[in-house]
Amino acid sequence: MNERSFRNPKLGGAFLVAYKAFADLAAKGSLFIVTVAAARVLTPRAFGIFALGATLGWIVAVVTDFGIQLHLARAVARRPSEAPALLRAWLRVRLWMAAAAPIAIAGGAWVSAWSREYAVPISLFAIVYACNGLVEFLHYFYRGLSRSDLESSLTLWQRGATLVCALAALAWRPDVTALAIAMLVPSVATLVVSLRIALGNRWVRPDELSAGADPRVGPTADPRVGSSVDPASFPWVAFRRDVWPIGVGIVLSALYFRIDVFLVQLWSGTEAVGLYNAVFRLVEALRLFPAAVIAVALPSLFRGRDLRPLVLAAAPITAGAVAVTAVLWTAAGWLIPHLFAQRYEAAVPAFRILLLSFPLMSLNMALTHQLVGWGGQRAYAGLCAVALVVNLALNARLIPALSIDGAAWATLATEVFLTIGCVVVLARLKGSRLRSPRADGSLGGASAPEREVIA
Repeated sequence: MNERSFRNPKLGGAFLVAYKAFADLAAKGSLFIVTVAAARVLTPRAFGIFALGATLGWIVAVVTDFGIQLHLARAVARRPSEAPALLRAWLRVRLWMAAAAPIAIAGGAWVSAWSREYAVPISLFAIVYACNGLVEFLHYFYRGLSRSDLESSLTLWQRGATLVCALAALAWRPDVTALAIAMLVPSVATLVVSLRIALGNRWVRPDELSAGADPRVGPTADPRVGSSVDPASFPWVAFRRDVWPIGVGIVLSALYFRIDVFLVQLWSGTEAVGLYNAVFRLVEALRLFPAAVIAVALPSLFRGRDLRPLVLAAAPITAGAVAVTAVLWTAAGWLIPHLFAQRYEAAVPAFRILLLSFPLMSLNMALTHQLVGWGGQRAYAGLCAVALVVNLALNARLIPALSIDGAAWATLATEVFLTIGCVVVLARLKGSRLRSPRADGSLGGASAPEREVIA
């Protein structure tokens, strides 16, 4: 079995962040181009179904993961010698969960009267995002081993192929089903390649190589889960103790993050969904640099004993987000109609409101990962539950009155609530860690331990 480590251990975090940011830029850019092309050639109703199918598929990926990928990254970062056993144990769980959800959605799509005409594309998008969820699961495995370069390379290949296939399908036949099939092929191919990489190598962290450690053995960072534990028991033991609060929190965060698409459909119609989805996707694409920084900083956040790793990660991404918001706010009036079409000018006010949320979204990426990294998964789940209630209450009040502008205001208010809640909980966790340090120098909090990023 091959041995994998850094090709060049001298390449530091700056290189990994730059490469990850470039890969995410290419990935978000390719999906953004596909969205723009679909908005231009599909009918308004078909583009609205594309938006619904993509949103539903994204929620499927989050639900079927249920916090497992973040748990895996944290466990691998703390116990790299057990990485292969941890991967195989959790991969079995993820494969079953990923297969079950699309089957359920396909059945519901065929039965539901409102979606019968679009049952095939909705089912296909569910499969696309289920495959993407498995690919993302493997990406978190690489992150835990400080191998985000592998994730970046696979992302470049997948999104490049998706762009080519999707544009070819839209040019050949402007149909939402053809588009779904075109996006499915690269997802399946990337999953197969990544599985061969992840399962076909013996993994070694760079710090283990430099220290001369034997990668096959080593103490665990958590005395409650030692190397003598049967790897087959990891999923059940870890799920009962740590994973389910993360899963609940991530599912709830996914709901409050994108449920407004379905509420806009309910109260304003499919064409309004298309308008809102177009500008929301643009704001979502802006999160690529914050996501790249957090992906590379993930092991340090999980192993850190104070707030210095959090500050080093959060300060630049938040400051950068403020600058980008100021520029795009000014340019929004001509940017949106030129990117999409003249009819999307009606979405400019919603876009500007969503831009106000962008700095908080960036900051919350770092805060929520640090919260879970310090064992605050139950607090995280509680915050997400309250955030969902806040989001639903505001959307119910604002969407009927303001349409997509109301959905944007609800998003902004929810991000404000999440920021305040995370700051309060992290301050309490920091105090607890300072009062009760472990004698053996290991991390306090829970032993184990995700929005593509959590929030």
